[in-house]
Amino acid sequence: MGRTISPYSRQILQIEDSLSEFRRALRKSDKLIFDDLMRNAKLQVQAGVMAAHPYPIDSMLLTMMIELKKEISELKSKMK
Repeated sequence: MGRTISPYSRQILQIEDSLSEFRRALRKSDKLIFDDLMRNAKLQVQAGVMAAHPYPIDSMLLTMMIELKKEISELKSKMK
């Protein structure tokens, strides 16, 4: 029996590839941010695998937001 869906890590790469035109249209500074967000999604691949969601972009966006929230919290604590 074969797999019915491709591995989550491969789905991330497919989504990143499908957004290549979008990325190319961004300003250079925004491309760096986009790349950082994609890196954040890849760092949280274990959580995405466990979500077993039919739309992997949902898990990717959530993990990106989690990483951003962590950064914001760290910056706030440094400011205090």
